[in-house]
Amino acid sequence: GTLKFTFDRFVIDIDARQVFAADGARIALTSGEFDLLACFIQRPRRVLSRDQILDALRGRGAEPFDRTVDMLVSRLRRKLTDHGADQDLISTVRNVGYLLTRTVKEMS
Repeated sequence: GTLKFTFDRFVIDIDARQVFAADGARIALTSGEFDLLACFIQRPRRVLSRDQILDALRGRGAEPFDRTVDMLVSRLRRKLTDHGADQDLISTVRNVGYLLTRTVKEMS
């Protein structure tokens, strides 16, 4: 079967690399944004440091001043809030990293 998860009012299909809003609309994400969301989905309610996120996205360490993660998070957050997510769906933990604040359930 395909790996599908639901969180907040969204559905993410890992295999098809698609995310759907509550109204069934497909949310257009770049591959980086999708990988970031998948990273959060697999580690819900856990604070992830920028380094952990970069490792998950690229499989390598990055410069400590790399803003890629911050830019990706803000773009992903904006796309999800455009489709009805609360601002705090992905919350910023000062000086640590980011956190997906919702429960994630696997769909059968």
